[in-house]
Amino acid sequence: MDQLSHNMTAPKGGHASIKHIGILVFDGVILADVVGAADVFTIANKLISSVFAGEAGYAVSLLSLHGGLIRSSATVDIMTSPLAEYRHAEFDTLIIASGTGNFDAYRDPALLLWLQESSTDTRRMAGIATGVFVMAAAGLLNHLHVTTHWALQDKLEREFPLVQVNRDHALCKDGRIFTVNDVGMATHLALNLLETDHGPSVTKRVAESLAICPRQYEQDIPARQTKSRESPHSSKIQQASRWLFEHMAEQISVAHAAQFVSMSERNFQRLFKRETGWTPHGFLLHLRLEAVRQQLTETDLPVDKIARRCGLLNGEYVSKLFRKYLSVSPCEYRKTERQLQAEVHSEKLPAPISIGENRHSLYPEHLASSYSLQKIAEARTEI
Repeated sequence: MDQLSHNMTAPKGGHASIKHIGILVFDGVILADVVGAADVFTIANKLISSVFAGEAGYAVSLLSLHGGLIRSSATVDIMTSPLAEYRHAEFDTLIIASGTGNFDAYRDPALLLWLQESSTDTRRMAGIATGVFVMAAAGLLNHLHVTTHWALQDKLEREFPLVQVNRDHALCKDGRIFTVNDVGMATHLALNLLETDHGPSVTKRVAESLAICPRQYEQDIPARQTKSRESPHSSKIQQASRWLFEHMAEQISVAHAAQFVSMSERNFQRLFKRETGWTPHGFLLHLRLEAVRQQLTETDLPVDKIARRCGLLNGEYVSKLFRKYLSVSPCEYRKTERQLQAEVHSEKLPAPISIGENRHSLYPEHLASSYSLQKIAEARTEI
């Protein structure tokens, strides 16, 4: 059984108090969220210990409501500690990772009570995509400006009307509350938290060690543009977008999406392009290619099987699409990503991770950040 366990102690010899980081996870958690945040604080610890002696280091704990093994979206089991083991004043920072299990978790009274009591003494809290819903259910986001995944923004507004949803930013900070709008952004969130503690010099060194653009974590990446108050047409387009997310693994067409929102195909295509900047076909193709990219990275499945799982014809068709938009074959992409992961994580993770067959369904929360498919985004007027 594949497992990931992470319990990092802070560097010894420092005179400042330790900052305890808690990462709260639930079933279906996005593995990249956990690893991305933990990597930042692990590398920061090494740097602080060797170069900036005397500054506060970090301790990182992985938490769940009852502790034990939590199944991630990549089918890697994560070992966690139960919340009951920790006092309410135990943490400097709490991060709620994204995942499908969050939608069940935010209805758990025990969890919400623990978060409410902990928030009094916790210096800052952060939510990633669906993790924002957990914070909102605990009443921690009332009258604050926050963000979440663009396909879930309407849902957040409907269920928690006191929350002020910012639709135009990838990362929002309102007081001591941080929220980000997409999975795969835990690294950028953690770098922002690190800069708050130690300034740009330390953060730049850590970013360079992670092999990302040193200032990329600072960029206020715009979310997909939408109107602050949705018109009836926009509401239908949002519904259609979510429907395409949920059914992209099936043999669907633009006509099916238009029928779902009771629109003519011609009018649907025109409004979809106007509201999102994508053609419906291009949007669906982007979703499917992003899902293929994720499964190539996280599984050992053959390309043909991945193609069928993601609603594409076969491996040959996927290869044509990858060569057209990424200038690389699926096998070359997988090899490059595996090599990069090995280089980045070989010295930072407490144990190697081997990922078995990915069994999860393809829902929005499972999609990784789309930066690696920037070429597709740039070419969206062509597809």
